[in-house]
Amino acid sequence: MSIARYTRAGSPNRLAALLEHLNPYGPCSGRALSSSAPTQGVQGAQHVALNTLADNEGATHQRRRVGRGIGSSKGKTAGRGHKGQKARSGGGPKLGFEGGQTPMRLRIPKRGFHNPFSREYQPLNLARLQEWITSGRLDASKVITMKDLRDASVVRRNIRDGVKLLAKGEEEFALDNVKLEVSQVSKAAKEALERRGGNVTTVYYNKLALRALTKPEWFAKKGREVPRSARPPPKLRAKFDQVGTYPMTQ
Repeated sequence: MSIARYTRAGSPNRLAALLEHLNPYGPCSGRALSSSAPTQGVQGAQHVALNTLADNEGATHQRRRVGRGIGSSKGKTAGRGHKGQKARSGGGPKLGFEGGQTPMRLRIPKRGFHNPFSREYQPLNLARLQEWITSGRLDASKVITMKDLRDASVVRRNIRDGVKLLAKGEEEFALDNVKLEVSQVSKAAKEALERRGGNVTTVYYNKLALRALTKPEWFAKKGREVPRSARPPPKLRAKFDQVGTYPMTQ
């Protein structure tokens, strides 16, 4: 039956006739999509429901099972051919193999250098130190440790390997008898403190000991004992005056 007959000029209701042709179950009834109403007009037809949905025929297929006999067309060598590296179990070249020539990862020259003894310090200038002491956020009557600097937010909370005192603002520095314990200090900053009767000591903390100094409550929360201070490695011993200690053991 041709659709053109329903679209000829002069048809009383071409759209309704076309819908009736496309839906033999009734015009605009929606009965073909109903999961409860039975189908009409087609003998033995099944209505569409969730449990009857399936892929179109030929849309999916089972994979080829290899090594199941000669009659399966993939028996004997199972499509791997005779002998050779690719025929072996677990065979095949490793990632980056280029047939025996020098691979690209070895042909490209290396750039850069990683120093295993490098340490990253948080900077602290004399001008900032004086500002915090004069405003009362640091107590200069006692030795100022890196824990005091961290708790007062003079440096960032993640101080990594410690704090280094720098000399920016040494001309305006006018505080007497300031005593500090930091990881490193520049020569100019140390001279500026000592001219005013102060003193700065460089102390060594590894990462675990620095955590025990700045966050001792972390060990109590974990139920662990506070570790002993580690000594610096031989290449770093000349850069520190002493091994760091904790306030509770001083």
